[in-house]
Amino acid sequence: MYQEQLHRIQQKLAEAKAADKDLEVFGASSHKYHLNPPISEAEILAFEQKYELTLPEGYRDFLLTIGDKNAERIERIAGPYYGLFDFDRAQEQFLLGEGTPYLKAPCALSPDMTDEEWDAFSRELLEAEIAEQEAEVNNTEFLLDDATYEALHGKVYSGLLPLGSQGCSMYHALVLNGKYAGRVVNIDVDLRKPKFAFETTFLYWYERYLDEVISGDLIGNTLAHFGYNRRGTIEVLLNDYQQTTDLQEQRNCRDTLWHKKFPFPAETFPTIEKIISWNKEDKHFFINLLLRSSYKHAKPYLTTLIKEDFKKAVEMICFYAKKHYADWIEVVKAQMPTIEDLDVFKRASSIISDCPNSNFELVIVPFTHHPIVPMREYAYHTLSKSPNREAFLEVFISGLQDTDNNVLRAAIQALSGITNERLLPYYKAIAKRFPKEKDYILSNLERRLASFGLTIEEARK
Repeated sequence: MYQEQLHRIQQKLAEAKAADKDLEVFGASSHKYHLNPPISEAEILAFEQKYELTLPEGYRDFLLTIGDKNAERIERIAGPYYGLFDFDRAQEQFLLGEGTPYLKAPCALSPDMTDEEWDAFSRELLEAEIAEQEAEVNNTEFLLDDATYEALHGKVYSGLLPLGSQGCSMYHALVLNGKYAGRVVNIDVDLRKPKFAFETTFLYWYERYLDEVISGDLIGNTLAHFGYNRRGTIEVLLNDYQQTTDLQEQRNCRDTLWHKKFPFPAETFPTIEKIISWNKEDKHFFINLLLRSSYKHAKPYLTTLIKEDFKKAVEMICFYAKKHYADWIEVVKAQMPTIEDLDVFKRASSIISDCPNSNFELVIVPFTHHPIVPMREYAYHTLSKSPNREAFLEVFISGLQDTDNNVLRAAIQALSGITNERLLPYYKAIAKRFPKEKDYILSNLERRLASFGLTIEEARK
């Protein structure tokens, strides 16, 4: 039934290996596109009899067909992320104990499961894991016995065969039974809600992986998130986004576009700009797409946005236009006195202080007296970049008298390399104020005093 597709997959495996000869696809250095020998019918039957289940047909045929009969059998083979687990080891990965009762048990997961449904479904296991962690931290006894804990784990992950690891707590798994048998689902054993792959069978999911390696979509793409988004070229996704009136489908297109490799082709810019012109809800998203692809094309939109939504504009500039900070110094300086949000202040401060000769100090100094403590702290961090710090010695002296330890530490750190004698009385006062280390005040003060040839003990005399 699947012979034609399996033949394509076997050919595409060779093409993928050739396309990614430097192993730039995430995880490829782990599996190196290796193929184990195909699994025998006898091995599959033995597995199915042991666990009292029937493997989904496409996956079963994959095991019987795909492989290199002359290869050494190792733990991982070619596949998404760190590769597929060797068949012998798959069931051992995230089912506790032998997993026997749980592989054949009904899978309760579905692509339509809401956040609330997942939270209710996984709550007992989550509470058990929290209790286990607390017992470990407090060196007390974990009250659940192994069998009860395994049963809670098995209930959540029943009917799933682990296929491979994505790293940390994340896996992809095959649904073994029920309405969604044969589909791939992404699992996080830290109990974030599972996410089904869009493909309706294992074979389509696996072939799509090979297609995206061959096309270069996954090669060197640090935002690649294979298996979590729908398939489609940038052009197809942009077109589908415009054509559909279904909000979920628009979201699917949008999420997939975000994980494509940048920069986008210049031919797509008119379409992106057209969407920006009519779609108010997703306008910021598409400006970001344009900015990640072409600063020149995005700049006019940023110029308008920085007047309408300063917070959003500086966020975009900081993330995706670092090389162009100089274009925004004056407009950001003009807005600085209005800032009350710490994140906005940090980003705006970076824009104006990371460019040579930007004379940013005068707009930062007022923040050293801000009632919000982290604003004061970050103001001194920003002033530490100034090539004219001695001209603002009074400002730093004020910081050396601040009652908050984080601000005080930032002021001390910001004075690295400054040996003005006017600072010594304040350094000595700090040494006496802190008889022992607190919040790394003394370790930083020690460095400043060393430039005067003094130790902490000498400064206290």
